[in-house]
Amino acid sequence: MKIGAILAAWGVAALLIPQSALAFGALAVGVPADVVKDGFAYGINVDAPTEDVARATAVRNCKGTNPDSQVQSQSSSPARDLCTVVRTFHYQCAAVAEDPAAGTPGIGWGIAPTLDAATRQALDNCMATAGEGRKAFCARDAYNCDTK
Repeated sequence: MKIGAILAAWGVAALLIPQSALAFGALAVGVPADVVKDGFAYGINVDAPTEDVARATAVRNCKGTNPDSQVQSQSSSPARDLCTVVRTFHYQCAAVAEDPAAGTPGIGWGIAPTLDAATRQALDNCMATAGEGRKAFCARDAYNCDTK
C-alpha cells in the first residue's frame, strides 16, 4: 500500500511541474538571392511548449503574419515568402544583426547559450556579408532568449 501511495504522489507531482519547463525556441529566416534588392526576413520564437509550435510561430513571425509577435519581419514579400526555420534551440538565445541602410547586403544571425555569444555570432556573420566598406555598420537588430 505504501508503494502505491508513493507512486500516486509522484504522479501528482509530475502533473504539477510547470509546462514552461519544456520550452523550445526557433529562428526562421528568408534570404532571397538578391538581399540588396529584396532585403531579408526573420522571426524568432522562444518559450514555446513544443518544438513544432516554436517552428510554426517563428515562420509566422518571419512572414509577418503573427499579430502577437514582438519580433517579426518588416521586409519585402520576396524575402518573407522564403521564410524557413534554420534552427531550433532550448535554453539558448537567438540574435539577428544587419546593416540598417537600405540596399546593403549585411545580414547575420547566431544562436548560442548566452545573449552576448549569440550577438557576437550574428555580428560576425553580418560583417562577413556586409562588404569591406559596410562592416562597421552591422548592428544587432533583434534578439530573444529561451529561458524556461
